[in-house]
Amino acid sequence: MSDWRPTASLHNLARRAELLNLTRRFFSQRDVLEVETPLACSNTVTEPNIESFSFTVGSIKRYLQTSPEYAMKRLLADGAPDIFQICKSFRVGEQGTAHNPEFTMVEWYRRGYSLKQIMQETVDLIVSLLAKSDVSMNVEYISYRDLTEKALGVALDSLTEDAIKNLAADNGLVLQSDNSLQQCTDFLFSHNVEPAMCEQSITVVFYYPATQAALSKLNEDDTSVAERFEVFYRGIELANGYVELLDSEQQLDRFVNDQQIRKQCNSIEVGIDQRLIDAQRHGLPECAGVAVGFDRVMMLAVGASSLAEVISFDWDNA
Repeated sequence: MSDWRPTASLHNLARRAELLNLTRRFFSQRDVLEVETPLACSNTVTEPNIESFSFTVGSIKRYLQTSPEYAMKRLLADGAPDIFQICKSFRVGEQGTAHNPEFTMVEWYRRGYSLKQIMQETVDLIVSLLAKSDVSMNVEYISYRDLTEKALGVALDSLTEDAIKNLAADNGLVLQSDNSLQQCTDFLFSHNVEPAMCEQSITVVFYYPATQAALSKLNEDDTSVAERFEVFYRGIELANGYVELLDSEQQLDRFVNDQQIRKQCNSIEVGIDQRLIDAQRHGLPECAGVAVGFDRVMMLAVGASSLAEVISFDWDNA
């Protein structure tokens, strides 16, 4: 007989519905408009460490979106006000206690917001969702440079590529010829830096190195760092946000660089989303955006040990 029952309890599903309603109230009270964008699009992200699901109908290929970012930015370029979305997102190979290939994301964009403002609003949302939980409401803000120096004894963004690869090897990464700098950096961050974060605080890490800027702009006073942040609790990433890059040519250069890294790492080749580039050329307003992994916040809210406990059917039972 098949295992047909849900992986989440009815109690947790009811709590999930409550927190989804709370999320919508949070943004409604701030006059942020809820939108919907397609889950299946003609392009996907070039980011080297993310792989997308794809399917073909006739001669038409589509990708399930890893986040609604590109489409939401196209709305902003066309004059949309502050917007948010609660949607499904999909990523190949991300499966474990804190990962599911299909997951729920809360993503929003605020016109004219600074890094400080978007970080604060992200913390406000997470704290409001965890208000009835046992999670500590203490919040620690720390720069990427200071955090990595605290955990490793040396700031990662001060090291050369060879030094980072050697450090990763010293800490257990089996180096291969196609290992990228980003893969080595991510290994060190997840294996050595995240465990060093304060156990009793929500940790906001900001000013990521320019090499990890992704779609964020560089800091005007120190171009070696990006206007990017992430939020963690006990080593689990809850949110990732940017003050958005507006320059379409810089963004195009970053996408091309992503493609080169993907080729070096023997990853699946993906094209550049020209619609996003054209939208930026038309004029993306000054804005900041952030994505929150809703299922991970749910885990903390109910004290679950895996995502399977807070989604109706996990990947193995869907």
